[in-house]
Amino acid sequence: MESDRPYLGMSGIGHPCLRKHWHDFRWCSEQAWEAATLYRFDDGHRSEDIMAERLRLVDGIELRTLDPATGRQIGFSDHGGHFRGHADGIVRGLRQAPRAPHIWEHKCVNEAKFRKLIKLIEERGEKRALDAWDNTYYVQGQLYMHYSGLKRHYLTCATPGTRDVTSVRTNYSSDAAWTHIERAGRVIQAGTPPERVSDDSSFWLCKWCHHAELCHGDRVARVNCRTCLHSTPVTDGRQDGTWRCEKLRRDLPVEVQRKSGCDQRPCPHHRFISQLVPFAEVQDASAEDNWVEYRNKSDDRLFANGSGDLQHTSLDIQRGGKLITDEWLAEVKKPLADASSTSARSQHNLSIPWSDAANAGTSWLTQLGQDQASDNAK
Repeated sequence: MESDRPYLGMSGIGHPCLRKHWHDFRWCSEQAWEAATLYRFDDGHRSEDIMAERLRLVDGIELRTLDPATGRQIGFSDHGGHFRGHADGIVRGLRQAPRAPHIWEHKCVNEAKFRKLIKLIEERGEKRALDAWDNTYYVQGQLYMHYSGLKRHYLTCATPGTRDVTSVRTNYSSDAAWTHIERAGRVIQAGTPPERVSDDSSFWLCKWCHHAELCHGDRVARVNCRTCLHSTPVTDGRQDGTWRCEKLRRDLPVEVQRKSGCDQRPCPHHRFISQLVPFAEVQDASAEDNWVEYRNKSDDRLFANGSGDLQHTSLDIQRGGKLITDEWLAEVKKPLADASSTSARSQHNLSIPWSDAANAGTSWLTQLGQDQASDNAK
């Protein structure tokens, strides 16, 4: 299993579901790849290297795959560093336009998808084929052209093993680029899940999505900084992809974000963004004491996401799901509560005062209720 990508990728923002992008960006679900898929990824990386070598063998072709200023892959970022992309290269000397530099991207696809591209080139012409063939690849190319300042994109496409190869060039479209830059901003700045591509769980994009059980079912999101209502991405004046914990009033490095929800170091302050507990609805909350009360939709029983007596930590809720109840928790925690002279809730409240900044303006409790009502109305 690969580590979660710390940014929203330009390579995937063309996918039509905003909620999928938000769930990805917030690290809501684990994704385990099958061996066959990992083999395809590896084949794609190798195919890119082979294609780069072949391009460099052509007289007059100049291909640059690294940024000379950094010695690293050519990269772009926006929205505070939370929206990023990395181009395969920049190529110049193509027979069709020898003097024009092009953003270069290489894709390795199965035989059927390859044949479809060949057909579209024949039917629509080279420069109109990519948009019709794969919108995600098209948008990726538009964004790389936008951020690099180049006006041409050159995509090479090969079958597995790089046996058969074709290519298409595409012109820059400012409208396409800006549409998806703004789209990315909506995802990054959203505090709650945006609209999904379909309310039908059998819709093909939903059916194969690894967030399906969270989005359409009862599965609770993972516990990490990004699924916590106290955590926000910083987008003003910085380009380093910073996240900030408003509860602790400090920045959150990526490795801290990854560890905050693990079994070895669960964060005691983590409280779920309410929509990430899909089997329940918010009933009440306390900013001062840092708890949120829910009603289980299946049986109307109440439970609280908190750190006090008879309250459930986020890890409890994530593991127990809709089977969690206060009655069950009471049986588990009662011996511990009886043995303690000071309740866990009192200890927690004395040691961790609520941030005054978090209470400014509209209370987050009111916002929770509004967000929940809005989601139910969809």
